[in-house]
Amino acid sequence: MTETAPRKSLARRVMRAGIAVGIAHLLFKLAGIVQAWAMARYLPAEVYDASYVVAFEGVIFSLFLIGEESLAPACLPTFMSELDNVGERAAWRFASTLLVLQGLVLLAVVAVLVAFPGWITRIWTHWSEATHPEAFTLAASSVRRMAPGLIGLSLGSTTYVLLNAYKRFFLAAAGDALWKFVVAGALIAGMGLLGLGVEVLIWGIVAGSVLKLLTHLYGLRDKLHLLRPAIDLRHPALRRMLWLALPLLVGIIVAKLRDNINNVYLLSKLDSAGLMQANSMGRKLQASIHFLVPYSLSIAVFPFFCELVDRDDREQLGAFITRSGRHLLAIFLPFACIVAALSLPLTDLLFAGGRFDNVAVQRTAVSMACYTFMLPAAAIEALLMQAFFANRRMVAVTVVGIVFSSLSMLISWMGLHWWGGRHLLVLGTIAGGVALTRALKSWVLVLLLGRKVPVFPLASTLGFLVRLTLVSVAAGFAAWAAARLGADLLGAAVGNRIADLVQLAAGGIAALVVGGAAAALLRLGEPQELLQLVWRARARKRAAGGAGE
Repeated sequence: MTETAPRKSLARRVMRAGIAVGIAHLLFKLAGIVQAWAMARYLPAEVYDASYVVAFEGVIFSLFLIGEESLAPACLPTFMSELDNVGERAAWRFASTLLVLQGLVLLAVVAVLVAFPGWITRIWTHWSEATHPEAFTLAASSVRRMAPGLIGLSLGSTTYVLLNAYKRFFLAAAGDALWKFVVAGALIAGMGLLGLGVEVLIWGIVAGSVLKLLTHLYGLRDKLHLLRPAIDLRHPALRRMLWLALPLLVGIIVAKLRDNINNVYLLSKLDSAGLMQANSMGRKLQASIHFLVPYSLSIAVFPFFCELVDRDDREQLGAFITRSGRHLLAIFLPFACIVAALSLPLTDLLFAGGRFDNVAVQRTAVSMACYTFMLPAAAIEALLMQAFFANRRMVAVTVVGIVFSSLSMLISWMGLHWWGGRHLLVLGTIAGGVALTRALKSWVLVLLLGRKVPVFPLASTLGFLVRLTLVSVAAGFAAWAAARLGADLLGAAVGNRIADLVQLAAGGIAALVVGGAAAALLRLGEPQELLQLVWRARARKRAAGGAGE
């Protein structure tokens, strides 16, 4: 009894925290879907490529992620360690120094982006004033005008960590949601109602970044009196954090180089507007689902993982990762197969219309089908990475990340070299290479973590994966066959929303029936176990509400 109680307590606390983060992230992604729909409908493909894919995703957001993904994993355990072992004032002296240093670096970076946007665009793409004058000019102008938004986004990543350290998960994630709603609202109001141009996207990104930071500051309002605008370079916590962050910084830079080469640089070499748009839109479903569930869960578990590591409770850490990982795989591997089977009607339903034509639908559907297979591996990786960060093992994950990022870039380059102007094959190779290397990376991370923490025992895990793969393939094939039958009966055409809905409904029902039967036949209990876990959590919540009344 005494052994199971802490585990139940951890699972319940993580679930509550994950729900809080998930709700805010759901709002964030709903706004993101609206934003994607508005951009697909109102922005010409060449404007989407230059202003959004190159300027925002390629330059501004990549620079933001370099800071967030290297500082946040090192900052949270360091700040929590100071809170627990030294005191709140000492922890905030460390946080104050970090925020001031980060602000100074951001001012310098923004100054470079504003002063030399053309130079940045030439580095990020194959474009120049001579070869692609219109795209180059638009991308450079967008970089210059979006640059100030980097300050709010990046400082907001640090305040996000501080809120998580106090387990104030909802307001931390709500800042991101507010930022996305501002961007989506600006697009709909400015472009849809007022007929304005791409400048409303730029204004929305900058204004939203400011509101994100203000939301976090509101969440920390009772702690801001501890903030001191000073720099203490000799603070031991700062030095510990920087040593933790340095290997991560190297790995993240390589990862962002990979993303730029895959998503921007190689595709900019092909003289075909809309390829970057299709690749970007194809990632959105996978990114949205990952952000809502695995990423939300990883944000919620990180403080608790730090506590378990500090107590040296590796058994409970390993049991939680294994159980949660199997649940995540039981959701996302069948989901990936089903989405791949239904990618064409799904893309058509979500985005077709306006400037998003038949060619754009087909390109995006191929990209979406391949990128969705990232979900199972990315879900496991999200948990594993937090375990490595909690154990302060930054070098191992950095080396693994560099190896598989390099492999991804090589696959993309080979795809471009082999397929040339066959654009669907190029998009499939880039997206499929990313999914493949993410799966290999997750497998290697399991092996590395298993040296210190008992995770995913070999025999039972292999049996589980074989049964799950069979169930997933059966569900995906059933979805494809039912959707194909619905399309043949209706004579489906691109842009026919009724036909899309019929195909999705038929495919979804067939996948549930066949997948459920296959899971029962193969005795795959994880889906049922997960449903029971959610049901019990809801029952406890209702019981607590009734007791409160």
